[in-house]
Amino acid sequence: MKGLIMKHFLTTTGFIFVLAATCVSCDKIKPPQPELQKPPAASGQVDQQQGERKAFSDTAQKELDELRGAIAEFKAKAEAANAETKAKLGEEVGKLEADLRDTQQRLTELKSATVDSWNQMKESFGNSLGKLKNGIENFRKSAT
Repeated sequence: MKGLIMKHFLTTTGFIFVLAATCVSCDKIKPPQPELQKPPAASGQVDQQQGERKAFSDTAQKELDELRGAIAEFKAKAEAANAETKAKLGEEVGKLEADLRDTQQRLTELKSATVDSWNQMKESFGNSLGKLKNGIENFRKSAT
């Protein structure tokens, strides 16, 4: 009798073990659950764009600082000139300073531009910078 109970116990235990193992692998029978779409990972492209924008802004600011120095030299030259030349050069320097302020403002706006408006504002800044450079070049030619 003892042997029969032991045999029955082992058979039942084996059956339970097989049943448990089968239930664990039943997930293959269940219909697949839809996978939730994960948001795209932050790509290196965004970081690269921000890096390029910062590099452009830093370079542009250095260029504006150099042009500011040139205008300061022109202003000193105008102050040292005779009365007639002083008035003429002073007026031209005033225009250059206004162009410099406008260009600096456009750069400030460019630094805080959204991704969508960046190219348009960059073009606007470039036009303003070109105008300022032409004005400085014309002043150099007329002042010598």
